[in-house]
Formats: sequence, C-alpha cells, structure tokens
Amino acid sequence: MTVLNQQQTNDLFCDIESRLLGASSVILEYLNNLKPACSELGQIEWRYRLSGFLEGLSLTGHIDSLYLESLASMLFARDVKSREVRPGRAHAFSIDIITDQSKVYRFDVPSTNPLDAYAQLTKRTAYNAIPGIEAIEVYAGFRKDRVKEAQPLRVFAKSELIYSNP
Repeated sequence: MTVLNQQQTNDLFCDIESRLLGASSVILEYLNNLKPACSELGQIEWRYRLSGFLEGLSLTGHIDSLYLESLASMLFARDVKSREVRPGRAHAFSIDIITDQSKVYRFDVPSTNPLDAYAQLTKRTAYNAIPGIEAIEVYAGFRKDRVKEAQPLRVFAKSELIYSNP
C-alpha cells in the first residue's frame, strides 16, 4: 500500500472537496472528520471509511463515479518498493515430491530457507491434491538451474510431512 504523507493527504481531501457537487455543510464536515491523523496515515482503515463514504456520495449524485475509480486505485495502490524487496522470498528453491507410485512432482518455491520453502508449498492447492506422498526433497535454486548431480539440501521423510493427502 502506498503511504501518503500529511501534505499529500491534505491535497487529496481538498481535491475531493472541490469535486463535490452541491454538497451541504454536513457532508463537508463529515468528509473533514474522515481525514486521518498523522499517526493513522500508514493504516488502511481510514481509506476504507473514505472509500465507503464517497461511494455513498456517488450513489446520491454528489460526486462523479469515474473519479471514484481513479481515487480507489490511488488509495489502495501497492507501493512499488514493497513489491521489489521481499525478504521472505529472497532465495530460490525447487522441491521434488516423491509419491508411493514413484511419480515425481516438481515445484519452484521462493523462500528464506528449505523448511520455509516446504511450508510455503503446503499452502498451494496443487500440493494438497497429490495423494500418497512419501518424501519431499528441497534443492537450492529453481528447477531450470538445477544440475543432474544436485543433492537435496533437505529431505522430509513421510513421518515429517505436514498437510499431506493420504
């Protein structure tokens, strides 16, 4: 979520106020009450309250609905920086799932360590749909980069498995 500073927030509320069509003093006062305090700028709650209030004003014809769409995309936009740096996904791992039918399913999982890579994999629907898992092997790097002679960093035996389908 993009964090707005106090000046950007003030400018946003001034812009909203200038776009209100035939707004009464009650509406303007309520809009002013929705303005977040400095300590609330990083929180998302005020954005939802503002968005809901403006949607109501749109329904009553006090504000243009097209403006609301652009405003919502700005209010709830993800910060580009937050997508660039993801410490929890800093390392590449590939995982082989060996089943009792000698089938091998392979997955790439970015994670922090081999145990976390396996834990991340258990959250995927595809993992939960694989029956008869016997072992999990976690390798360094993604599948496309793995050499034939690569040894697993960690092997999870059947007794160590979590959330496996019998």
